[in-house]
Amino acid sequence: PADSTNEYIGGREDVPPVDGIAPAGLCSATVLVGAYDRHTGCPVLGVINEPFFRRDPLTRRWQGRYHWGVAYGATRLASLSP
Repeated sequence: PADSTNEYIGGREDVPPVDGIAPAGLCSATVLVGAYDRHTGCPVLGVINEPFFRRDPLTRRWQGRYHWGVAYGATRLASLSP
């Protein structure tokens, strides 16, 4: 599935990144939540969660991260710089 559900179910941790991008396995699992303007169809808000971003070598617990963006009218904000 496009939302990486299959990668989550498989639970593979042994897939190495290619050019800094996880092609498969837990690190490629992401969750996207978005909202759009019903009148124009334009996206106005999005959040991407990476629940398995990194595994702590000491505790073996997964650490996540998220990114967000808002684009509404003249407002343009994001957690990442361009």
